[in-house]
Amino acid sequence: QLRKKYKSNERRGFCDAPKVEDHTSYPGPLTVDLQKLFPKIAALAGLRKDKRVPKGWISFSKHGDQCGLVICKGNAREPSKSKAPKGLAFEGENQHESVEEPLFRVSSGIDISGLHDLFCVVEGLLRTL
Repeated sequence: QLRKKYKSNERRGFCDAPKVEDHTSYPGPLTVDLQKLFPKIAALAGLRKDKRVPKGWISFSKHGDQCGLVICKGNAREPSKSKAPKGLAFEGENQHESVEEPLFRVSSGIDISGLHDLFCVVEGLLRTL
């Protein structure tokens, strides 16, 4: 259906895509205020004030079926000096480790399959503070 509709505007090149001059006919994206939806995460990020939630960050890892989640506060450790070439990921190894004890460290019992799941789990944990 879409191929027939836009076939006349197609131009050959790196990617065959329709050339659309006027975007006003398309509906705009739904606007969702994430700060209102996840107020505790907004406070963790420093976008909002909360008496119980300090500024910090989220560190998430997933290896196979095992999920690991750490909600940190305070300052991050200074990255150790590396002999790796500049600009590689290994240059900042352990840069997301917290100097202080994290607020939460969860390594089992959570099943996170997407960003929405992650935000809901983090928001729920932060609401217990």
